[in-house]
Amino acid sequence: MIPGRACAARRLADALLRTFGDTQVTLRLANASSGDTNSQLGLEPPASQDLQVSPAAVKSLEPMPDGKRRIEVILSVTALQPIAKVYQIEDIAGWLLTFEGVVWYGDLMRIAKVTVDKFFGADCLFHLTATE
Repeated sequence: MIPGRACAARRLADALLRTFGDTQVTLRLANASSGDTNSQLGLEPPASQDLQVSPAAVKSLEPMPDGKRRIEVILSVTALQPIAKVYQIEDIAGWLLTFEGVVWYGDLMRIAKVTVDKFFGADCLFHLTATE
């Protein structure tokens, strides 16, 4: 493998996402429990943090059989790596499955599936399938 090919593939992936409209999405991450009694008993909802991620592309998918909406969110690894580094995360795909979901037009949509596109042996794009 030629050194730097993975970097070029990631830059190309970022450019493609920006071409599709340079959308910004909000991922909602549940914060760890503070250990107080009210949150542990379910009297207060757990605190969460909204993370803005860009560049991204979002497309509508066919609805579920029960009529619930589905979307696919495509995120760049270069947008997710700095955030994952703050939380000391190495497995970004596994980490994304622990999120509360994607906030899209005011609705929280649960992340049901995460797939990764690899180019030249390096992660480049993450595809999140989210449902109502």
